[in-house]
Amino acid sequence: MYFNELLNYNPDDPQSKSTKSETVDVKLAAATLMFNVIESDGETHRMEVAHMIDILKSHFCLSSYEISELFESARERSNTGAEVENLTQHLCKNLNPKERKQLLNDFWQIATADKKIHTGERLMIDKIAKKLDLDAKVIVRARYNAEQRLELNIA
Repeated sequence: MYFNELLNYNPDDPQSKSTKSETVDVKLAAATLMFNVIESDGETHRMEVAHMIDILKSHFCLSSYEISELFESARERSNTGAEVENLTQHLCKNLNPKERKQLLNDFWQIATADKKIHTGERLMIDKIAKKLDLDAKVIVRARYNAEQRLELNIA
C-alpha cells in the first residue's frame, strides 16, 4: 500500500471499526510509537511508512481500511513526549516480553528502511526500548542487528 492510498481511506466504512477495544489500544500504541520513530529524523520517508504498514498488516492482520484508520490516528498522536511514556506503559501491561522484543525489532526495521540510521531515530528507539522494560542485552542486540543489516545492505 502506498502513502497516497492512505490519504483516500473512508473512516466511516463499517469494516474499519474494531470490536475489541483493548486490541485497538495495543495496535494504536504500537503504531503511534512506530510513527514517532519515523518522524524522529525530521522527515517522513516513504520506505519507512511502507515498512510500518507491512509490519502492522502482518502482526495484526488488518484490512486496508483498518490500516488507514490506524495510520491516521497514530500520525495525529505521535511526537508528544508524555504520550511515549503512556504508550510504553500500556504495551508493557498488554504484551509479553517476546512481543515487546519483536516490537523493538520492528522499530529498527522501520528506521533502516531508508538505508540509514539517523541520530534522532537511534535516540527515539533507545528511549522507547528502555521504557518497554526489556533487558539491556536485548536492546543492544536489536541495535547491533539493525546496524549489521545496513552494513550488508539488506535493510
